[in-house]
Amino acid sequence: MRGQNRGPAKLTLYIAVLASLAYLGGGIGLIASSQSFGVLPEPGLLRYSMGALLIIYGAFRAYRAYLRFQENE
Repeated sequence: MRGQNRGPAKLTLYIAVLASLAYLGGGIGLIASSQSFGVLPEPGLLRYSMGALLIIYGAFRAYRAYLRFQENE
């Protein structure tokens, strides 16, 4: 299977890495931002727990992308 086209697999891997970074950045941004402009919840337990959940999920996705990267080598 040397001649197999691996382009879609690499693209999927890169999208998984970008998604994990987006979740991590969203969680950090949710925790760190002080102004919500009426869209996000007010600072408090709900907001910080949502941010922590996004960070944990982003780390999980990054770990899965890392495992997939190791598998493709």
